[in-house]
Amino acid sequence: MTLEGVSLALNRELELNEHAYNSIKKAYAQAFKQGILKLEGMTKEREKMAFLPRGSIPLPNIRGTAPGVKIIEIDTIIYCLPGVPAEMKKIFALTIQPILKEKKGKFLEKGFNFSGIGESEIAPLVSELEKKYPKLWIKTHPRIGLAVEIELSITCFNVDNGEELIDKALNELKKIVIKLNGKIKE
Repeated sequence: MTLEGVSLALNRELELNEHAYNSIKKAYAQAFKQGILKLEGMTKEREKMAFLPRGSIPLPNIRGTAPGVKIIEIDTIIYCLPGVPAEMKKIFALTIQPILKEKKGKFLEKGFNFSGIGESEIAPLVSELEKKYPKLWIKTHPRIGLAVEIELSITCFNVDNGEELIDKALNELKKIVIKLNGKIKE
């Protein structure tokens, strides 16, 4: 759905990318050969992963099958990654992060986990903090488990005083969590 949306937004047709198709086909053949899958060959659903916005560059996915995608639109580069966290993180680490470092950009990310507070309870306070720190991207990620656990992460790219801003915002968020009787997991 992401690639369909990006395709529509950029007014680019989705088209079968041969490189992506061959990579996906190879991954499924290997999984079948190892006995991981019972169904051999390419299906319509498997083939769908090889349809990328026209002019896209597929990015290798060594953890799964769906490729990441790099799209250059005028002077902007757009990366679309699979939603499976392990796949997304691996593609980012192997492909995108080296590009960001090469461009001399500084990417910062910090966060913490806490429990005892529902995501909906802290969301309005996170939104207020985002207004106070517009250069930071503050995100909550609910975790599945017996207790409600939320990972809070703050990200910024190429912000001169990014480390200082992140630390200030983190301290404020920790105070909010404590005030709401949440438990911070260090």
